[in-house]
Amino acid sequence: MLRHADVGKLLTVDSEDPLVLSLYLEMPQYLPGLREVPDRVRRLLATAADASAGQVSPPVMAAAEREVRKVLEGGARYWLGHGAGIFLCGPASLAERILLPAGLGERAVFAARPHVRPLLTALQRWPGYQVALVTRQHAWLFTVAGEQVGVPGQLPSGARLRGPDPDGWQWLGSSRASEPIGRFPCSDLRDAAVLLGAIGRSNDEGPLVLAGHPGTIPEFLAMLPGSLRDRFAGSFAADPAVITPARIRELAGPVVRQAMDRSAQELLTRIRDERPGTAPAGLTDCLAAVNQGAVATLAVPGRGTVPGHACRQCGALGTAKTGCICGPGAAHPVPDLIEEMAVAVIHAGGTVQTVDDVPGGIAACLRFPDADRTRSAA
Repeated sequence: MLRHADVGKLLTVDSEDPLVLSLYLEMPQYLPGLREVPDRVRRLLATAADASAGQVSPPVMAAAEREVRKVLEGGARYWLGHGAGIFLCGPASLAERILLPAGLGERAVFAARPHVRPLLTALQRWPGYQVALVTRQHAWLFTVAGEQVGVPGQLPSGARLRGPDPDGWQWLGSSRASEPIGRFPCSDLRDAAVLLGAIGRSNDEGPLVLAGHPGTIPEFLAMLPGSLRDRFAGSFAADPAVITPARIRELAGPVVRQAMDRSAQELLTRIRDERPGTAPAGLTDCLAAVNQGAVATLAVPGRGTVPGHACRQCGALGTAKTGCICGPGAAHPVPDLIEEMAVAVIHAGGTVQTVDDVPGGIAACLRFPDADRTRSAA
């Protein structure tokens, strides 16, 4: 299961000699399809090497292909029907493999650090989430990560969350996920709110879905800390006497997807409705805002790359080597300016959201209005 921590770990890697390889693959549904994967990998690596402006030599590309082949031989049969992210760089001691949802597309990128835009898209479109099934007497707590459903150990008031998993969750096999929920840990309504509060402090990722009798859900929601109420994605009616964890995942999934769609539409509406100077659109204006550290939320497309340059001294991004005050000698080519902009926004404390049909191809909401743009628009 992909987590925000996985992206954070990748963003600490930096290597210019050799560059980091980031490879995204769509795995076939069935074993015979694996025969075609090596040829696809070879074509993707060749395209990425061509886009590296001569930074990837044929021996380096051949070595990368050998390492990818080793990874595929060891794990590809377990990834059927999914996507896979592979990140390799020997000097940086990087050899990461991440199972991903299908549908992110295929690409290979050689760059000074891992290419994470597809991971950001996956976290947004297919997030892990928590589900609380509540009645006035009992509550059952679950976490959903892809096709897995987990339950936490019980948490008395004031205790720390513990369990066989580092996050305190015990994952259920497909058979147990179909068993009646009465066998799993439960507590009263207020203790369940305490447990969810502890989970929120230790793992603040993902939406929260509430299930149960429609009359109980508002009462339980009011007991939760404000940080968890902010994560509330929606609810559905459920009868604990007949529902299973697998069925909970089936019902909660559409609730979460609708919440993600609403969030994307709300961002689009905000960009279109903002007053001039607070929501730049298009690459040029967004680059200026990113370089100023002014972006609160960056809306990026899900596909496509834009080559450009980054300054080794001040970090400024641009479409040409001559765009930085440090001089052209300080600029180095980058394979994807949109990726660099997204990472810069994250490092500055902002957020990045993948949005279809984003105005201008890329747009932003600013922390503060750009004074010059505001005056020119007035």
